[in-house]
Formats: sequence, structure tokens, C-alpha cells
Amino acid sequence: MTDESIYFMESEKRIADLKNTPAYLAEINATPACLDLFTRLGQFLTTALEYQLKLNKSPKAFTVAGAEVKEVAATDFSITASVMSAYGEKIDNSDLKGLTAYTYTRLYRGKVLDQLNDCKYILGLIATHAAGLADYKIDAKYITGLQGLVAQLEQISKLPQDIIKQHAIDHTMYEDHEKLTKKFFDKEMDPFMEIYRKAYMEFYLAYVAARKVRHHHMKRKAILPDVETTTGILELLVLDKVSMEPLAGVNFMVMALNLSESTDGDGETYNDNIAPGSYTGILHNDGYKSISFDFVIKAGETSSLQFLMEGESN
Repeated sequence: MTDESIYFMESEKRIADLKNTPAYLAEINATPACLDLFTRLGQFLTTALEYQLKLNKSPKAFTVAGAEVKEVAATDFSITASVMSAYGEKIDNSDLKGLTAYTYTRLYRGKVLDQLNDCKYILGLIATHAAGLADYKIDAKYITGLQGLVAQLEQISKLPQDIIKQHAIDHTMYEDHEKLTKKFFDKEMDPFMEIYRKAYMEFYLAYVAARKVRHHHMKRKAILPDVETTTGILELLVLDKVSMEPLAGVNFMVMALNLSESTDGDGETYNDNIAPGSYTGILHNDGYKSISFDFVIKAGETSSLQFLMEGESN
């Protein structure tokens, strides 16, 4: 998955998680149009997560397992080639004598398909000289073992390719799904949520904050919650009350944490590794009324807060 897709999916999760706030859930359930939108969002998200699981798979697991088969095959076939070359010297056969080139290093370090072809070539020579090689302990039982290794090499040579092909198909299907989801937001959910600028500003701000794609702290792959996490995260979004545009350069301070910084170009701040507890923060920006607020940090959780700053003249 691309970074953009991962960020977008994270935004979907954050919006869906708004239902975890009892007051927001009550509003969603009480408004049929809103409930329908959040239900459909849940369906979009479920499908996206299924694709994420598929796309996070790779041929690596098969490559690791295949390396073990390659090693055994390289060992057994290099020994076999060496023994066959000795027989070749006895009967003065150039093909058999040439098997000295089929060393462990050549067989193991080559690509799976190259090793497979080399092993099949050796098996072909065994079939031609089976009678004489039986005296060199390359008998029917021994040959069966070599054939089994070739069968395993054929299997591992196909599996990664199959996975790569399926990965490409799944990726294309996810891209189509993502386009539908973005259209759903742009054409239906975003326009509808504007009503909450009049009806329920807190809910609207929470939606806007969740809808924003935050590049500065997202990870490339989803990480399972760490039960041993002892700190929390604080995210702020600050908008102009009249224009609803993000406010950059707003000073944010928490005296108890000796924390002082400014909102970025998106009107945001992001602070992690905060010890759990109750704190008081202050927002100050020239030309605007300052805001003092209390917030709580819980271990392993993100506290996401949104603010509208009012001009001093208002």
C-alpha cells in the first residue's frame, strides 16, 4: 500500500471511531441520514481493512521456506554431480565429467528456476546412465529422493509468482475501492456534515479533525496496540471561528509539562510520550482571545481536541 492509502485508511478509522463517544453516537442514531452515512462508512472501512490484510502479505514467507529447500537440493545434487563425474571419468563421458561445474555454490546461489533446470539436467543424465550409476549408490531409492527435491523446487518457484500476481490484482481492486470511498466522502458525507456547523459544532469539529490526513505521525503499516504503553498522545486542531480555516502559529503551552510550541500550517499540534494525568493548556494568538482548557491523557490513547479561536474584536 502507498503512504497516501495508509493515511487515508487511518482517517477512515478515526471517523468511524467517533461512534465511541456516547454523545456523538446518540446524535448518529437519532438522525437517519447520519446513521446511514456512518453505517456505509463502516462497510467501506471493513472492505478496506480486508484488502490491507491481503496487501500486507508478501512472497517473503515462501522465500524463507524455499531457501531451506534450495539448500538441501544444492547439497544433495552437488554431491550427486560429484559422484557422477567420477563415473564419467571411468567411462570417459564428457557430459558426466562436466558435472564438476555443478557445485553447491552454483546450485544454491542461483535463482530457483536456474537451480531447478540444473537439477532436472542432472536427473536426465542419471536416467541415461542409471545402470552404471547404481553401482555408485545412485540407485532407485536415491533417485526418488532427488525427484522429491525437484518437485519441491517446482512448487516454490511457482508460489511467489502466484502471490505477486494476486497481489497486483488485489492492489488494483483496492484502488478502485478507495476511489469509491473518496467519492462517498466528497459527494455525500462531507456535504452532509456541514449541517452540524449549525446543529452541533463540537461534533462537526471532531469530524473535521478525524477527516484530515495527518502525515506527520502516521506509520507505514498498522501497528497492534501495545499493552505495555505507559504514555499517551495529544492532538489539537485550531480553526478561525468565522472562516473555519486552520490557524497556523497559535502558541500552545502546558506549564505542568514544560511544553511550548505552535500550530503548524494545518492548525495542528501533535505531542506523544505524555505521562497520563490531568492538565491545563493555554492557546494564545495575537488578535484572538486566548483559550484555557483542561484535558486528560490516558496511557495508550490519543486525546484529540478541537478549538475555534475568536477574534478580539468580536
